[in-house]
Amino acid sequence: MRLVLTLIIMVAAIAVTAYAHWQLAHQVPASPRRWLGHGLIAFVAVTFGWAVTGVYMGAEEGGGIAAFLTAVGVAHLPPAIVLFLKQQQGR
Repeated sequence: MRLVLTLIIMVAAIAVTAYAHWQLAHQVPASPRRWLGHGLIAFVAVTFGWAVTGVYMGAEEGGGIAAFLTAVGVAHLPPAIVLFLKQQQGR
């Protein structure tokens, strides 16, 4: 049961990551600002994932990877929410 819950959370985190980058690509015109946004979000997410993985690396086999992917998704959640609200405002 725990593995299934972990997989569901990881898939949701990856979906949030994809949504944030997809919305950023559609809402910001092609310019250095867009690439800076992608890079900054990815850098913060990978750094947060690395920090969380350091804590959970010895948890279980594969626990570090699950923690990293989930942390990357969690770091993408605030930009995804902001981009979602910005999209709703434009409608």
